[in-house]
Amino acid sequence: MKGTIAYRFETPTYPGNILYLNLISNYSCTNSCVFCGRPKSRKEIGQPNIYEKKAGSSLYLEKKPTVKQALNAIAAKIKPTDNEIAIVGLGEPLLNFLTVEKLLTEIKRKYSVKTRIDTNGTIRCIFKNPAQRLAKAGLDEIRISLNAVSKKEYDKLCNPIFPQAFEELQKFIKDCIKESIETKASFVEDFKRKEIKQSGRKEREKFALSLGIKKKNIIFRKFMKPIKVWGF
Repeated sequence: MKGTIAYRFETPTYPGNILYLNLISNYSCTNSCVFCGRPKSRKEIGQPNIYEKKAGSSLYLEKKPTVKQALNAIAAKIKPTDNEIAIVGLGEPLLNFLTVEKLLTEIKRKYSVKTRIDTNGTIRCIFKNPAQRLAKAGLDEIRISLNAVSKKEYDKLCNPIFPQAFEELQKFIKDCIKESIETKASFVEDFKRKEIKQSGRKEREKFALSLGIKKKNIIFRKFMKPIKVWGF
């Protein structure tokens, strides 16, 4: 594998006591968001992007890691001061749902840390009862990229491969809350495209609250311009 499974970065927002896990092969994702600098073709692999610059390492994996490989990567990188393991990577980690499910169980068995996943939240389009299964496996927190308040806005911003993505995303948020997973929703701000009419902060906050997200758990993320600007 070319890329890194376990990595870390430190910013004023994200402290250095978090170990990040990358379980994604080929930068795979179920969405193709217009604001995302993720490499989206083979010719873009290895080109500079903001995510790998922050990680200080390539996150390109030709094959998805096994549970054993992920656990070995954690053991090699984890520090006594770490209090969180976050499954993120570059793409959509829940495409490897079965691996994530088993890995969460093993992490909780081996380490006294908080567990987190960052996801686009469309997993209900692929698996049944994902929120219940993640809660049972030991997931503490989930951060879901919501980004829109309507199907029309979502489809234009995120270009999902599943036509029912926005509807299933909303159901997944409600399911996670029901399962007592600390559920956060995020929106990208300051990204502009003339042809896409976007909702404002107040409208987005109101929508997130209507889904059951606590106000303190609504995240507004500043658009990060890619180092190499794909299609902008």
